[in-house]
Amino acid sequence: MLRRWICVAAVMSAMAGVASITSAEFVPKPEHPRPDFERTRWLNLNGVWEFAFDPNDVGIKEGWFAPNTQPFPLHIVVPFPWESKLSGVERKDYRGVAWYRRTFTVPKDWKGKRIWICFGAVDWHAMVWLNGERIGEHEGGYSEFRFDITDKVRFDVPNLLVVRATDPTDPILPTGKQVGWYTPTSGIWQTVWLEATGQVCVKKFRIIPIADKRHVPTGEMRFEVQLDWESGAEGWREPVIVEVHSPDRKFWRVQARAMPKQEAVTLTVKVPDPKFWTPETPYLYDAEIVVRSGRSATERVHDFVRTYFGIRTIAWGTGQGTRGMGHSFVLLNGKPIYIRGALDQSFNPDGIYTAPSDEFLRRDIELAKAAGFNMLRIHIKADEPRRLYWADKLGILIQQDVPNTWLITRRDAPYTPENAERACKAFEQTVRDLIERDFNHSSIYCWTVFNEEWGIGNLQTAPKEHRIDWVLKMVELVRRLDPTRLVQDNTGWAHLVTDLNSFHWYGRDVDGFRLHYRRINDERVKPDNDWNYIAGYKQRGEPFVNNEFGYVGAGDGDSDWSWGNLFVVNAMRSCEKLVGYTYTELTDIEWEHNGVYNYDRSPKEFGYDFWAPGMTVCDVFAEDFLVLDVPAIKHAKPSERVKVPVLFSHMSGKHESGLTLKWQVRWIDRFGNMREGKIQSRRCPKTPAYKLTPLGEISFALPNEPSLVTLVAWLEDAKGKRVHINYTQWWVRSEKGLPRAEVLDATTLALRFSPNDWSESQFSEQSMPDVPVDGKHYGRGHGFVEYRLKLPNDVLLDKVQSLTLICEVAAKAGREKVDWAERVNPQDYPQTDGKKFPTTVEVAINGVKVATWNLPDDPADARGVLSHWRGIERGSYGYLMRTEINLNSPEGVAIVNRWRETGQLAIRFTVPWNAVHRGGMAIYGETMGCYPVEPTVLLKFAEPLSFSVGWSSHESVAVDTFRERLQVVLPSAQHGGHEWRYTTERPPENWMQPEFDDSGWKVGRSGFGTEGTPGAIIGTRWATNDIWLRTKITSPKLSPDDIVWLEVHHDEDCEIYVNGKLLWRESGYLTRYKTVRLTPEQTALFREGENTIAVHCRQTVGGQFVDLGIRVLRRNYP
Repeated sequence: MLRRWICVAAVMSAMAGVASITSAEFVPKPEHPRPDFERTRWLNLNGVWEFAFDPNDVGIKEGWFAPNTQPFPLHIVVPFPWESKLSGVERKDYRGVAWYRRTFTVPKDWKGKRIWICFGAVDWHAMVWLNGERIGEHEGGYSEFRFDITDKVRFDVPNLLVVRATDPTDPILPTGKQVGWYTPTSGIWQTVWLEATGQVCVKKFRIIPIADKRHVPTGEMRFEVQLDWESGAEGWREPVIVEVHSPDRKFWRVQARAMPKQEAVTLTVKVPDPKFWTPETPYLYDAEIVVRSGRSATERVHDFVRTYFGIRTIAWGTGQGTRGMGHSFVLLNGKPIYIRGALDQSFNPDGIYTAPSDEFLRRDIELAKAAGFNMLRIHIKADEPRRLYWADKLGILIQQDVPNTWLITRRDAPYTPENAERACKAFEQTVRDLIERDFNHSSIYCWTVFNEEWGIGNLQTAPKEHRIDWVLKMVELVRRLDPTRLVQDNTGWAHLVTDLNSFHWYGRDVDGFRLHYRRINDERVKPDNDWNYIAGYKQRGEPFVNNEFGYVGAGDGDSDWSWGNLFVVNAMRSCEKLVGYTYTELTDIEWEHNGVYNYDRSPKEFGYDFWAPGMTVCDVFAEDFLVLDVPAIKHAKPSERVKVPVLFSHMSGKHESGLTLKWQVRWIDRFGNMREGKIQSRRCPKTPAYKLTPLGEISFALPNEPSLVTLVAWLEDAKGKRVHINYTQWWVRSEKGLPRAEVLDATTLALRFSPNDWSESQFSEQSMPDVPVDGKHYGRGHGFVEYRLKLPNDVLLDKVQSLTLICEVAAKAGREKVDWAERVNPQDYPQTDGKKFPTTVEVAINGVKVATWNLPDDPADARGVLSHWRGIERGSYGYLMRTEINLNSPEGVAIVNRWRETGQLAIRFTVPWNAVHRGGMAIYGETMGCYPVEPTVLLKFAEPLSFSVGWSSHESVAVDTFRERLQVVLPSAQHGGHEWRYTTERPPENWMQPEFDDSGWKVGRSGFGTEGTPGAIIGTRWATNDIWLRTKITSPKLSPDDIVWLEVHHDEDCEIYVNGKLLWRESGYLTRYKTVRLTPEQTALFREGENTIAVHCRQTVGGQFVDLGIRVLRRNYP
């Protein structure tokens, strides 16, 4: 596949200088575009066409469609949109009119046939000319269309085909995520081809599986075939025979007679011993539809169409083996199926909407199945038919969204009667075209009409005629067009009449999710309940499903999702009535980075197997799931006894007995050692299919030491084959954390320091984080960071024998690992993948080089569990490095001598300026990363220490630290608070000026707000709409090198002034304190001595809170 598209790129690079390239030399996407409706006589017109933009729309007036005109100035590769790389044009900024032109020659043996020109899709409007004569036009960016050109085509000379495409990318039209989200698609974006038929041919057909009362397929398939008779065949006297047969004799041939001009016939095929289509067994039957003469002595075939079908039925209800459970399932062939889906936006970097090749389409389906999914939700896009073909053939269910308009939803698409009429007309036609084209794909199990109220406005407040009435009308239309599949009205919320009671969730609070939806599952999911419904409508017992979820949402930047999603899925599988989910998403897309795979389809790393050996992403999205029914984030004390309820969500029906539950406790101690307990096991009770079965509890005592503990649990069947594996974790530590000094045995002393205890940090690109991260320090580029340690009193160096340095370290990237440079996010911390960012770190102690560490990356995935728990630079972690130095060696003696001279142990980590990899450095502590380890120095002595074994101290051993140069000039409530003057009555306009008299204002201590506001620390109650605050602080003299941080929490809008000048403003609300590094321009607003700080916070609904702190780091502080 890659070799082929390298060739494409070569053609593209040469096109600008090779105007003589002919369309016959190169045919991208040569496969027939409709395997479900394939004629043998066809000719692919993909390839290099002449191309021209028409920004002033003069082409029609100037006759650009006429023969013998000047060649168009550009070339484009059809069928790729002009915004794409593969088109060779790559104009992402152009909206409007463009022209395409090429010639083609009709095969001579097509004489006497009807000739059709066919277009897979042109976005949005197309006008077509052949040999200078206009043959038709079409509106609709996703639908296939064709014209009969029999009377206009020439066989003796090449034919000139000209297409005028217009794409305004108008949000009133069904554009889906082409508007406001990702790169648009314009012009021809699916295959263009010719077909030849007889005078009467198949216009369209439907293949409908017949089911019994239990929704089980009977093996009968009804073919409803519509015919197209040539317009000049009024004198036709002869009937035709329409025949359906199996080319490999899997079912008997059936026939039906059609009288002249008869528009439709129905035939029923009976398949003996039918094999049902499922994602696990996607069995397809080939079929051929033949239209031939009925009475002539010499039989003549008018049309021959190849197709295929799968025998499968879709419904919802209780199904086989689930009666009495009290909730519904999606039923496939009468059996429950647990929907394990991924959102599939079906974009790609090079072709945008158009897949680069058929192999690419196939690979996407293979990737989805390889990750454990059994469903793809094609998101508000009507996709290429060959994508659906591969879903049929390889076996994956499809939930098909209708591309939305943006009426009401966007400001540039306001609701007016005219806009509404245009939007509704275009949307309805898109619905009709989509269902007509894709009806025969076995993989499609559900049509989703609307997504999150996009294009219809808030269903509670939008104009009525474009609100409930319109939704109900469209749902009824879809049901009428296709009564064989599920129909979802509006995915996510605000349901009216639907076959799926779906909800959406994105967020970081995985434990809050667990508690909330457990309550929903237990109390609100039942017939006649109005949860998730509006306007008086109620549940009818429909399957309860999640239709979008993600630990990383669209706006959360490029960051790791692996840890959070495991525990969201674990929570969902603990809800018995919840019978399916859709993860967002299969692949990254442009600036959205929550894919299982990258945008280029390269793999990501997840890190599960570090904690649970053998575990992969397939275990997250598994059909059968071992639930560990505890929160994701668990803090505990040493030796604490814990209990873990274990449940088995059994959806395959393969493991009703004979299972064994096994588990093992593994933990990383405070020195980074991985320790393991014994594997334990017990036999499981019977586990009925389609049920959530309790398997008892796993109970054990946590280690009697600070550690990160992992319980790994798995199920094995009677043959010892693993069915599923899962894990959960505890962080075991004391309230004070690890001691700074600790006697481990009679001759070993441990010294610990925080990553934030650095004395010097100088790097070429960034010397320290913009906002200090407690538990992690880093610099970018080449440079160094140095730590200085002292020995506890009464510890002498005379008998020290060796020194071992232990720490968790990694490289530190900036934007280098982010995949979409056009859009960045402050939360970006890309998940580990094949794009590595290595660095070289040299370690010196007291000026003596002792080690060189080659660190492969700046990784982030489920291994960085402590960073996830902290909610900072989520998933980031390092590599545990150890260096041991014999202090009796010449190097060791030099270290000790210098130690005696200075009284300090100076540890310097350097990224050399001349290293091949100058990827900066990050150093982690016990609260961040993968290992519950502070940077540690182990000193081994020749004689016993004067301290007893077990002695420890929390007094810092780090000296000359940056913290000593950090001044709190205004403490927030997190650091004891500060007295402010405040008022809730609107003050005069000069209220923020230093000279303003605030003596009449009240006095209160920070923070200000109401109890229950997330993250608030209340010192003074404030419950009105507005509050104005003033105080005075004393600031040192600040230089341009000094750093000032705001520590702020506000709910809602907040503005801060210094000495009457606006310092900082932010709308919305926070749920916890955040730190903001001020720019040099902002820092210049402070003056030496007294400064006036003034704050205004405005509240509308819900909780409210405001608090502010200011910290200063003086770089040259004596």
